[in-house]
Amino acid sequence: MNQSELKVKQSETLNAFHIISLSEGFDLSPLFEEKKREEKEELRFATTKPASSVISKLEDLAKSVKFSVRKSESRVRLEGSERGRKGKLSIEAEIFAMTPSFLVVEVKKDGGDTLEYNQFCSKELRPALKDICWTSPAENPTPA
Repeated sequence: MNQSELKVKQSETLNAFHIISLSEGFDLSPLFEEKKREEKEELRFATTKPASSVISKLEDLAKSVKFSVRKSESRVRLEGSERGRKGKLSIEAEIFAMTPSFLVVEVKKDGGDTLEYNQFCSKELRPALKDICWTSPAENPTPA
């Protein structure tokens, strides 16, 4: 094996167009496509932890709630074992590198019911990822 084969593929690095597209205030997609705005089916968070830590946290969560996991490069897909109202709940997380030490993780509903997805995010996903989510100093001020 040569050196390039030993390297793990890095998370996709975001350019200015990616960053603009991630900002709700600069969403230009209505200019190019018709899109129904339903309930929120995605969430984003930033982290200073490496991608391997994010993937590990998602795998631990999946194990605790009996979801299956599929990984590929900078994506993780979780799928529930039980059928809900609209099939099995599936969630995909994609990891983007803003800088080598600052990542953005985008989590989307890939299948199943939106209500079940929103409940899963609030009761399971957010609490499980709380310790790796980055918060700005303005959001988390230190007492003087």
